[in-house]
Order: sequence, then structure tokens, then C-alpha cells
Amino acid sequence: MRHRPFIIILLLIYSLQLHAQEANSYLAPWNRSPWVGDEILIPPLRQKVKEANSQPDTADLIIEEAVKHLGKPYRYGAKGPKAFDCAGFARYVYLKFGIELPGGSRPQYTKGRKINDPKKLQRGDLVFWQGREASGHIGHTGIVVNVDTLTGRFLFIHAATSTGVIYSFSTEAYYARRYVGACRLIGDRKKPEEPLPAKKPKKR
Repeated sequence: MRHRPFIIILLLIYSLQLHAQEANSYLAPWNRSPWVGDEILIPPLRQKVKEANSQPDTADLIIEEAVKHLGKPYRYGAKGPKAFDCAGFARYVYLKFGIELPGGSRPQYTKGRKINDPKKLQRGDLVFWQGREASGHIGHTGIVVNVDTLTGRFLFIHAATSTGVIYSFSTEAYYARRYVGACRLIGDRKKPEEPLPAKKPKKR
């Protein structure tokens, strides 16, 4: 009987250690206590992160759909699927996911939430430029594929007048001097943005 308080104290300490281990397992590796067994805790956590990042979100699915149409010709007023104009292309892709857009670039720009800082763009955002006349009126639409969140430089996919559906960079002279802004029609991504490629991706 004299040992009972000592046993109770030992059980209490053991219980507290178990709770601390469980709480510690949710911390980043550099914040964990040194006595926590990394060989036990890290692999399951890594697997959970890997599984979460492997799940496609709406933005990934939008880009996946857009890429299917690379190389299809441009035709004014065409809304797909055999040919597109720029607004028709964006409308066709978004409609696949239950988001109905107007048929013109200018009315499309009035939709969604405005993203004024290019560094805050994400995959799937719609981006807009002035038309060829550079009159200030919206005349072209694209869909963001990747973005450099440090510089605001981004890769986008769009139906260009001279080439049809292609990839382009925002820093190309024609687009850099005509860029107007962007809007977001889907929720903010929980995944980190993918690195911006140095070159335009090849057609798949």
C-alpha cells in the first residue's frame, strides 16, 4: 500500500509523456522535442502530407482540361470544342466545372474576385489584357497555369489569334505592355503553387 502513491505518480508521468508525444507529432520537425522518435512519427506525417498534395483541386482540374485543347485553332466567336476565340476558350473550360461565364472578355473581367497583385495569382485564375488597339478596353482572356510568387511573372494558356490555343508568358513584350488584371472564380488554393518553368511546356 505504501508504494501506491509512487505507482500513481509514475502512471501520471507516463500519461503526460504520451500526450506530449501526440501533440509533438503535429509540429514541424524543427519544432519537435529531441526525445520524440522521428523514425516513428515522421514517416506517417510525411505520408499524410504527400496524400493531401496528391489530391487534385479545382484549379488543377481546370488546367488539365485547358491543356487538352492545346493546338486547336482560333476562330472569332468560336466557343469550342473544335475551335475557340479567347473568351470562348475560358468559357468552355470553366463550364466543365459548373461555372458559366459570359462569352466576351470584357464581361468576364467583371466576374469573380479581383486580384490586383500578380504575385498573388494562382493556377486557374483568369487574366486579362487590352485588345490589339491598346485602347484601354479589355480584349483578351487567358488562364493562369503557373506563377512566380516572388516576381509576379506567370505562364498562361489561351486562344491566341495567330496560333490558336498555346502557352505564353506574361513577360512577353506584347502581353507585358497590355496586361490589365485578373479575377478569381474559385476558392483560394491550399496547395503551394508549382514552380514556374523556365521555358514554355511542350504540347502533350
